[in-house]
Amino acid sequence: MESLERALSNCETRFALAKSTGDVWEANFMAGKLALSGQFKERLGYGPHEVEDTAESWAALLHPEDRPSVCRAWIDHLARRGPYDVEYRSRTKSGEYRWFRSRGQATWDESGRATFMAGVVHDITSHREAEERVQKIFHLSPTATSVSSLEDGRLLDVNDAFCSLFGYTRDELIGRSMLELGLLVDLDARAALAHRFRSERRLRDYELQVRLRSGEFRNVLVNAEMMDFLGAPRGLVTINDITDRKRYEARIEYLANHDELTGLPNRALIRDRISQAIAQARRGGTQLAVMFLDLDRFKVINDGYGHPFGDALLKETAARLKALMREGDTVARLGGDEFLVLLPNLRRSADAYVVAQKILDSFDRAVALDGNEAHVNTSIGVALFPQDGHDVDALVTNADVAMYRSKDLGGGVYQFFNAEMSRESLRRVQMERHLRLALAGRELEIRYQPKVEIATGRITGCEALLAWNHPAIGAISPTQFIPIAEESGLIVPIGEWVLESACLQSRAWRDAGLGHVPVAVNLSARQFLRQDVVAWVLHTLESTGVAPSMLELELTESLIAEDPDKVAATIRELKTHGVRFSIDDFGTGYSSLSYLKRFPVDSLKIDQSFVRNVGSDPDDEAISLAVISLGHSLRLKVIAEGVENAAQLDFLQMHGCDEVQGFHFSRPLAPEAFARVLAAGKIVAGGSAGV
Repeated sequence: MESLERALSNCETRFALAKSTGDVWEANFMAGKLALSGQFKERLGYGPHEVEDTAESWAALLHPEDRPSVCRAWIDHLARRGPYDVEYRSRTKSGEYRWFRSRGQATWDESGRATFMAGVVHDITSHREAEERVQKIFHLSPTATSVSSLEDGRLLDVNDAFCSLFGYTRDELIGRSMLELGLLVDLDARAALAHRFRSERRLRDYELQVRLRSGEFRNVLVNAEMMDFLGAPRGLVTINDITDRKRYEARIEYLANHDELTGLPNRALIRDRISQAIAQARRGGTQLAVMFLDLDRFKVINDGYGHPFGDALLKETAARLKALMREGDTVARLGGDEFLVLLPNLRRSADAYVVAQKILDSFDRAVALDGNEAHVNTSIGVALFPQDGHDVDALVTNADVAMYRSKDLGGGVYQFFNAEMSRESLRRVQMERHLRLALAGRELEIRYQPKVEIATGRITGCEALLAWNHPAIGAISPTQFIPIAEESGLIVPIGEWVLESACLQSRAWRDAGLGHVPVAVNLSARQFLRQDVVAWVLHTLESTGVAPSMLELELTESLIAEDPDKVAATIRELKTHGVRFSIDDFGTGYSSLSYLKRFPVDSLKIDQSFVRNVGSDPDDEAISLAVISLGHSLRLKVIAEGVENAAQLDFLQMHGCDEVQGFHFSRPLAPEAFARVLAAGKIVAGGSAGV
């Protein structure tokens, strides 16, 4: 009866295996036989009778390294009745080894003795080879990568980059979770991350903060996939350290709202705060004051003592003004030697008089630097809400008018705006009239400053710059007449003339055999927003016979901020025709990474205010490097403006800046002088082009 039951049990085992895939094997312990199927022998390259059906014959085919593990699996199953599931290598007839996975089940008699065992074996060579390739890629990857358990987050494997990032050895990490190790800073974020991973089975570009072994915090970008790894579902996670990128982004975003030299809010930020203060004053029935400050004799001091002293003076001015303010007041630098102060929540206008006098008193102390000492005063203009204006523009403009009245009185005083202040307005009207006559009388001229490829010294194009030499007044700086042209609307006909003239000049150089010369033209906000730029530009190109690829339009960040939607649409339309675009003076006003992602420009121009202090100011060097790195990461050309000496050029060349322009190579040149430079083919740094 006992032998009948054993036979029945063996038949049941065979019947179950017959339904499985794979090659069947049987072990009859009573007869001392281990029968391997013909298919298994065939896989190894043997004929049916070339391998005896004995345990010794089968064991002789095992890889020596795998015999101990196979032996332990047999013993564990037969003695302890644990599962028999083992992977091993068997030698083929040709001498190669293939990977197999064998599973089986024994039967025992009433005394507990194993009498029979049968199982199936699968060829898993291709699977193991694929795993080995994955493992090699995994460990050689420069990105920090880990494989973790989906149940408890334990790290099952990590690569060298992961160990290097967090500062642990592989042995210290394996078997422990990132939570247990204290690598995750925000536990709520970790819980949200885990929930999202389980629900979506993947993660894409998830930002997280982690703690290294050293205690340092780093910002990382996490990507993860659920996948079958090492024979089971696992979490494959990659971690990229984005700390430096985040710092660059934060720095550039900071520059969007702050003056780089003084650290004060810039024009954009204080205008926003004035707008908020007006709304609050309307609700609360209070007043506010806007003060416009301009340092007296700053240009004389700056030219006499040099730019470092001038910069120190501006920083000292910023520090003194901030020290006088209440919490909630704002001091901003508009540019140059101009500052703007916002005093919100005033109960009476007399409070503004007190602050204005304190500001004047603070300038009684001289500014000293490197043995030099200078006394400087400031002219202050004050406009009050609601008496002197109901919006930001009106208050700032009227404070500006009052400041010029202080200048007219000799400086070092403050003036509150009143309706009789017209002298500044009259000066502007006169300047506008002169400008209209200059446009009609062809007093305006265009100069062309070469753009130079750093690596070769080759001239890659030029920038068209406007100049005005008044017959009576003499040379008038663009900083004086361009703002008035903007305000009066004259910038539109002036801009049309500049674009047409620059294109005609490019055509003339080409016709003279000097080759195709790309020319860059600056566009103002009024030009861009008050007319159909696409139609205007395309008509000009067609009428002058210049290819669109020979024209580059330079846009300022302030222009982009005026109407981002229109700017983006215009850029996209013109780029389809081949026109190129650059962002001028990048980082000085409204810098934002969102602009670079949204607007398909071709190049960034590092503003000369950053280039000027390269070699002496680590902050300016860091900003310049950030712009170069950012531009190249977005596949944009990077051009530095205002390169005036060899040290600046060496720094820019060392760090991969593409092109430069500035006095170190050439001043802006008349068309004839530029043609001579073109004919030479190259321009020598530190040469005398245009002299």
